[in-house]
This record gives sequence, C-alpha cells and structure tokens, in this order.
Amino acid sequence: MISDTENLERFISQINETADRAVESIHRETEKYVSGELEKAKKQARREIHDSQFMELDKLNEKNNTDFFASQRRETIHLIEVRRELTEKVFEEARRRVEAFTHSADYAGFLTASAKKITEVVGTDSVFYLREDDRKYRDELLPFCREIATDNEIALGGIRAVNQEKGLAADDTLDARLQQQREAFYEQSGLSVTL
Repeated sequence: MISDTENLERFISQINETADRAVESIHRETEKYVSGELEKAKKQARREIHDSQFMELDKLNEKNNTDFFASQRRETIHLIEVRRELTEKVFEEARRRVEAFTHSADYAGFLTASAKKITEVVGTDSVFYLREDDRKYRDELLPFCREIATDNEIALGGIRAVNQEKGLAADDTLDARLQQQREAFYEQSGLSVTL
C-alpha cells in the first residue's frame, strides 16, 4: 500500500512535471517569436541599406535596436505574467487536492505518522499545534506529546510542535510542505525572468 507521504510526493512530482512542460512550451514560443521579430528587423534593415546613405542606416539601426529591445521587454513582461498565472493555477490545484486529502480516511494515519516523526525530533515533552478542524484527532495524537493546542495560522492541516525546554521546534504542516514545494518549484522550474 502506498503511504500518504508517497502519494503526496508523487502528486507534487506530477505537478512539477506538468509545470515543467508548460514552462518549456512557453519558452519555445517566446524564442520563436523573438527570432521571427529579429529576422523581420534584419530584412527591413537590408532593404533600407540600398535606399539610404550610411548616416540614415545608423539612425535606422539605432531605431530598430530600440524597437527590438522594447518589443523584447514587452514579451518578457508578458512571459512573466503568464508564468505567474501558471504557477498560481498549479498551486491552487495542489491546495485543493491537499484540502481534499484532509477530508479523506487516510488523513488520520498521516497525522499519526507525522506525530511519530516529530516526536523523534522534539521529544514527547512538547506541545503539538493543530488547526481547529483537527482537534478531533486529539486522542490519537496525545500519546506523542505533552499537550495539544490550536494554531489558527495552520490553514491546511498537519502538526507544528514546540518543545520549550529543549528549545526545539518542528513544522510538518501541510501549509509548510506546500510552501516548500512552491520554493523548490521556483528554483527548479526556471521561472525566474529578468528584465
């Protein structure tokens, strides 16, 4: 049987693969467009060489460069917006799937497994913080900690733990996991664009 963590990792991997394909397609389309625009500008310059003096040619090249860079800048800005929208769509879908997971029968097992892992890091003399909806799992989780409290900043689910005496903390919330995936997605997908 595939574990919840494996399901989540496989799901996030599928999201990353889908995003990578979309980013590659956008990249190819942008390169094709810029290449076409550059070729148009070159052909125009060649025609005008025959019809004008060298001084006029210099002015034309300066104008073409300015227009080209302005066009390239507009396309880059457009690409940034398309990539931002794509990223938001991918992670909104991921968020919906994570929320659906928290309503499944497998979620209780996920919380118990998470509690075991967290206890290995912070010990049993810790406070587990859950979202309000997850307090119903209190009895299953209490053997792993000293106390259970509510944390309204946990939106999706999971456990955050703090052991004040040892000065240790662990965050295995689904919120933190999704944020880590977002950061890794930006780093690995090539979604950074400079103007």
